[in-house]
Amino acid sequence: MQISDLVAIGKLGKSIDSNGFIPFKEYRNFHLFFLKDVFLLFTDDRVRYVTITEIDTKTSIKLRIDAEDILADAVQDGNVVVMLPQEELDQMLNELEGEDFSGMQVFFQDRLLGIVTESFFNGAQDFITIESDEGKEILIPMVDSYVEEIDEEKIFLKNIEDFLEL
Repeated sequence: MQISDLVAIGKLGKSIDSNGFIPFKEYRNFHLFFLKDVFLLFTDDRVRYVTITEIDTKTSIKLRIDAEDILADAVQDGNVVVMLPQEELDQMLNELEGEDFSGMQVFFQDRLLGIVTESFFNGAQDFITIESDEGKEILIPMVDSYVEEIDEEKIFLKNIEDFLEL
């Protein structure tokens, strides 16, 4: 693997706290669930592969790394970039896109509510936008509390009375 195959996702801080954590500054459009096995790029172009063993987000983002010697080198360097392979990043982003429910019929209490015009993943769960026969748009999270059943062409919802009143 070449450095050109990697994408920067953030940067390590310059100190280790008493619990063995090092600060991490994420770059834009970054999601913490990308952090498991990462590459560290040092200023002298050394690359080290490490595993993130723990993430602390209480006050800021701090990482615990499985290799204390590499962590000490990162602090001494002071400008270490955290990277992932582009291929791996693309695969994770594809998994995050969620399922496409567009065009499916949506039913509530045995009546057709409308058609899904859009579906998206917000980083935590899938959502659908339904356009009703009256032209009203309804946004519903695709979670067990509201989804009764999904088959190949239809979605059956439950407990969405409050969404219909909006």
